[in-house]
Amino acid sequence: MKIKELIEKLQQYDPEQPIACYSEDEGLRAGDSPAQIFEVLNVSEVEAESSRLDDGTGKPWLKFGKSENASKFVLIEITSDA
Repeated sequence: MKIKELIEKLQQYDPEQPIACYSEDEGLRAGDSPAQIFEVLNVSEVEAESSRLDDGTGKPWLKFGKSENASKFVLIEITSDA
C-alpha cells in the first residue's frame, strides 16, 4: 500500500478514533486467539533494500542503510503490548 492510499482510507474515519493493527498470521497469533492486535507507536522514514529471505520461507525483508539498491520506506512501528 502506498501513503496516498492509506491517507485516503483513513480520511473516511473520525480523526480522534484510536488505531489498532491486527494480523491473523499463524506465526503472530497469541495462543488460541484468532488474531494478534497491535498498537501503533510511531511512523518514520528509512532507507533500505527490500528483498525476500532465501531460508525457504520467502518472507519479505528490509536491509537498512544507504546503498545503490536502497529506496525510501515509511515504517509504522507497532507493539503487541497494548
